[in-house]
Amino acid sequence: MARRWWAVVATTVLVVTTAGCVDGGASQLPARVGQLPEQVRGLGPAVFAVAVADERRTDLTGLVAVERFGDEIAGVAPDRRHAEIALGDPRFPTVADGLAEDRRAALLTDGRIIDVALPDHVYLRTATGVGPQLSITGPRCLIVRPDGTVEQPAVEAACVVAEHGGVIWQERPGDRFGGVDLTTGAVSPAISLPTYPFAAAPDGRLLAALTDERPARLIIADTADGSWRPTVEVARTFVSGVFTDAGFAVTHLRDGLRAVSVVQPDGVVRTLLSPVGDVTFAPAGRYALVEETGSGARRLAVLDLTSGSVVPVTEAPEPAGASPAGTSPTAPAGDAGRPGPTDLPPVAGSLAVAVAGEAALVVELPYDADVRRDADLPNRVWSVDLASATARPGPDLRGVSSATVLPSTGASLAALRLGPSGDAMTIDTAGTVTTAGSLATPRTAFPDGTVLHDLHDEDGELRVDRVLLTDGAGHRTEIATGGGSGQRVGGVLATPDGAYLLVSLRSDRGGSRPPGPEDALVLVRRDGTGEPLVLYQGAVLVSLGLTTE
Repeated sequence: MARRWWAVVATTVLVVTTAGCVDGGASQLPARVGQLPEQVRGLGPAVFAVAVADERRTDLTGLVAVERFGDEIAGVAPDRRHAEIALGDPRFPTVADGLAEDRRAALLTDGRIIDVALPDHVYLRTATGVGPQLSITGPRCLIVRPDGTVEQPAVEAACVVAEHGGVIWQERPGDRFGGVDLTTGAVSPAISLPTYPFAAAPDGRLLAALTDERPARLIIADTADGSWRPTVEVARTFVSGVFTDAGFAVTHLRDGLRAVSVVQPDGVVRTLLSPVGDVTFAPAGRYALVEETGSGARRLAVLDLTSGSVVPVTEAPEPAGASPAGTSPTAPAGDAGRPGPTDLPPVAGSLAVAVAGEAALVVELPYDADVRRDADLPNRVWSVDLASATARPGPDLRGVSSATVLPSTGASLAALRLGPSGDAMTIDTAGTVTTAGSLATPRTAFPDGTVLHDLHDEDGELRVDRVLLTDGAGHRTEIATGGGSGQRVGGVLATPDGAYLLVSLRSDRGGSRPPGPEDALVLVRRDGTGEPLVLYQGAVLVSLGLTTE
């Protein structure tokens, strides 16, 4: 699945001289510049944001719809002549608000424009996909649901994806908060809380926040009746936890020892495991990867947050006939003659963990960072399947003394930045691990395990001319985007056949201006061969439908 992307509209006049990645003289924009190759299939109807001029103004943004991505847009009559558009991933639904004389609002979904009624006082700039065909808009919140209905929780409501999962809406001004059901888009009532919530349950009913006292205590608020009460003490600067089916699972101190407990809305605390070392929760709220310390040794285990069961992590068996390294010759035989499970060795250092779905990337680090800087010693690296509590060795690493979890790049990917090299290491939901250099920043994972990265130059500036692809086999492919001065890389989508990338080049000037010559849609091959093919210029892709052809 393509990465959810953000965009804003750029400025120009309707008749321009082409610039950036397109050569040539003066041309009328918007325009289809190149023909979509016949072998690229699966791209259906599309809606574009374009500059629209009338007898008085040249700074209007309108919408143009075509039956199939790749069709001509020059000279096509705009469906909307003046609109404010929430831009995001074109494969999620979004909306546009009609302005001035053209007051028709629109739902934009699967490459189609559908008339819709929007609430008053709408202010649209961005759209973020948060669930199956479910989006939220900003800076003022609208909920765009899978059934095509649109709801405004409150006149000046704001919506955010919460730090520890779920979507929270805030009634502004004020300190009243509610949640959003990630399946249906239904919103819960707003209730007053002492601090801003940091998590919402998937159905939007429960919110997690902190008291404003010291020490801080965890609050699990029920929006159905507005009830909440202080519960366990937690660190104010960093809360480690996630919503589960039974409440909020959190790491806290219990009788002076670290524990993992599930806190229910009525204040009941059910402790699942204590003592425990480091804990990393999977985003879906079913599992946590823990350092089990009760036996005196520190061992990796998977804690089931529903049942409370603790399963030691074992080495994943190799296929029949193989002789996996590190497997005890005395281990009991498994099915089909495979070796039986072997526990991982005890943890000897500190751990850095990044989780995508139910797959965890684990890197063991030395306690004394200076030791590792001066010696080329190996680090232990694992890819852990939390559902089966099995681990496979990751890529060979040496001399790594630190690792930092990078900000989330979406539900499909998690990443670590390794020190002192600065290399990036990623894991996707299938457990595929890739590595990239210090000048790469992970962007998104594709279904085949390939990871897309932004590239930086030696001065740390973001490059627009190239992106990087890595895979689990260690291959690294730089791909030319055709971008140049005055542009930035916006969204990057994989075509349904997986052979091409559709790169959105945007103006780097920002602002709420119509698309111009720097805005272009470019087709590139994923294997890095060939030249970038500019398909459209002076247009921004707003909505795209996919076909099964």
